[in-house]
Amino acid sequence: MKKPRVLLIDDDPRPALLPASVDAVMLDTTDSKFGEVLAENLDSASLILLDQNLDREQILGLGTLDGASFVGNLRSWARAKDLSLPPIAIYTNEVEAFSDEIPSLGPAVPLSGSFVGREARMAPALDVEWLIAKDEDGSLDTVSCLAAVSLELLEDAGDQRMSFEEVEVFLRVPKEATWYDMAFNQISRWSPPISEAGNAKSGSRGATPVLRWLLHRVLPCPGLLLSDQYAAWTLGVDLDDFCRVANERVEESPALLEARFEGLAGGLTGRRWWTAGIDFLSWKIKRDAEVAGDFARALKDNLPGEVGPLENEDQVVVVDVDLEESGLERIEDAIQINPPGWPAEALDVWMRRDEAMNDPIARTMVDPADLPENQ
Repeated sequence: MKKPRVLLIDDDPRPALLPASVDAVMLDTTDSKFGEVLAENLDSASLILLDQNLDREQILGLGTLDGASFVGNLRSWARAKDLSLPPIAIYTNEVEAFSDEIPSLGPAVPLSGSFVGREARMAPALDVEWLIAKDEDGSLDTVSCLAAVSLELLEDAGDQRMSFEEVEVFLRVPKEATWYDMAFNQISRWSPPISEAGNAKSGSRGATPVLRWLLHRVLPCPGLLLSDQYAAWTLGVDLDDFCRVANERVEESPALLEARFEGLAGGLTGRRWWTAGIDFLSWKIKRDAEVAGDFARALKDNLPGEVGPLENEDQVVVVDVDLEESGLERIEDAIQINPPGWPAEALDVWMRRDEAMNDPIARTMVDPADLPENQ
């Protein structure tokens, strides 16, 4: 099995710890032949890891001061040389390095703290595909996963451009599924960045925009894919019961197994499910319940083990101010919010009403017409 080749760009790459699953090439930014060596390795590279803490004198000028500022130089260099860059990730032990930066997704205020758990919101603002904390538990697994995803992307693209069919292959869409046509239409609505025009150049970003689309839009924003919480809510079942089935007995439910997203990128954000597949299973459970006259029996026929229904059907999934899922809430105690950067194709976002009203940042995401003072 081919190992992904990872280029580690640093001014002192020797101490960096990388997983054995990758073929690592260390590139020193202080080397006079840095650009030449980088160009020689790009064709075989799956991923670029860029250290944030470059040892540079902090003087304002045209030079780069850190890894984040080097990204722009790297992309400009690739454009000038007519080279395609693989996906880029910042690899740093300074988890609060971007505390003053404003994420591309969510409230338009500085991040204020660690980027860990907020990678999808922060990465596009820095023009990179992902952020990886060196010293966090699982950081080597993250490097390994991102490198494998990037290699798969480049192999599926072939010529650094991607057709719709190649995007389907990359996403591992189950074409034999009953709900395939629904998934096809949903992917189309999410507008993946297709670049298949005859003689068009692949550009300096190559096929990477497809990965950005997946990591920055599709995975963090429910709509094309669903988290466990959204999947359980869609099916109308208890989250703990659903997770127990998903973890231990999913093979006993062909419809649920088929709905599981098998793309490697799921390893970066947690398990995901095809919305089309979960919607189909939900329809099947409801149809079986009508025939049997018993919803509990229909659940048992479609999901193994003891899976209980939601105690209250009039609930919605709610998030916190960081757009992280925080459970379910009765719809009368929730309020819809409009986070900046939220895809129009994604599901509506809800927050607990009291939390939204009492948090000044959250209030900025509430429609003014829904604020108490305007009613």
